[in-house]
Amino acid sequence: MRERQKILFLFVFFAGIFSVYADEKDSIVSRRSVFVIPRPGYQPETSWLAGVSLGYYFKSNDISRISSISGSAEYTLLHQFIFNITPKIYFGDDKKWYLYSNLNFRNYPDFFYGIGNTPTNIKQLYTAQNFNALLQPQYALTREIYVGGTLSYRNERVKTDSTFEQNKAEIYERFGAAGWSHFSQIQVGVMVSYDSRDSQFYPEKGIFAKTTLATSHRKLGSDYTITDFSVDFRNYIPLFGKHVFAWQAIYQAVLSKDAMPFQLVPTLGGRDQMRGFRQGIYRENVLMMLQSEYRLPIYKRLKAAIFMSAGDVVNSENYHIDKLKVAYGAGLRYRLNDARVHLRVDFAKNNYGDKLQFYITATEAF
Repeated sequence: MRERQKILFLFVFFAGIFSVYADEKDSIVSRRSVFVIPRPGYQPETSWLAGVSLGYYFKSNDISRISSISGSAEYTLLHQFIFNITPKIYFGDDKKWYLYSNLNFRNYPDFFYGIGNTPTNIKQLYTAQNFNALLQPQYALTREIYVGGTLSYRNERVKTDSTFEQNKAEIYERFGAAGWSHFSQIQVGVMVSYDSRDSQFYPEKGIFAKTTLATSHRKLGSDYTITDFSVDFRNYIPLFGKHVFAWQAIYQAVLSKDAMPFQLVPTLGGRDQMRGFRQGIYRENVLMMLQSEYRLPIYKRLKAAIFMSAGDVVNSENYHIDKLKVAYGAGLRYRLNDARVHLRVDFAKNNYGDKLQFYITATEAF
């Protein structure tokens, strides 16, 4: 508990540093803001981490259309290194064009737990070294409706230790060999989105919906032929004062006639989807999830949240759920700037009897 108290103290301390540079008064108009925050963090997949988060938020007369460049670099006690940068840019005076992009590099020791929605006896250590690049140019047909394309590239290599040779035969027989050797994927697709939120980072009202259909093919330079279809729907309902009820529904299907790398198979859990479950334990080619969050103000920049989620991963040829997965918890939020970017602390539990999970990170889960 002493370690947790120290990390919570650091969380408040670094948030307080930034508050010196920000006005206490909320405004519909967002001023330009810059922050670089050394920050601790924690989640079950990484253990404790030390890192730096940075953000540049352009000034805007529209709180729902703010261009930004955010990024982070993190190193964890599990020797995981993660570098991430995400430009989100609106173009033109009328902001008809929008470009979402992301660059991500990881050297990431992790565990492979098998594939399926029930526990297995597999826990194989491996290190993923991957580079990901994503471009999603979009055009506004109306103020709320965007259409566009998606282009992504992924290059991944896996390193294993001597224990893999002992488990290799069983893993290949039960789950296949795809993903254990070097592969690369180029994915192209189309997308349609609807966005009436009053803010990208901490919405208090509005709807966000996004549908994406993308494919990667050997003829396009990929090592695997895969089709990826996803739907993400979010609704933010103002209640009274600054109290907000938010909910999200996600469906994702990753389909292939042949085997596909386990890294590309959807998984639930982690800091954004079904907090309370460790990410990676349950994988299958279809993900279905519903989560909700009640957000309430406490004092000035400080807020709280109570959340609950339910869902599972299933095989597309057999939509069978052995035991529905349910997670729940609560947390605190601290606002950093006019764009409503928050640091957050969450505590979460699940209905599978796992121990309490703890998360410190930036931005909202959805």
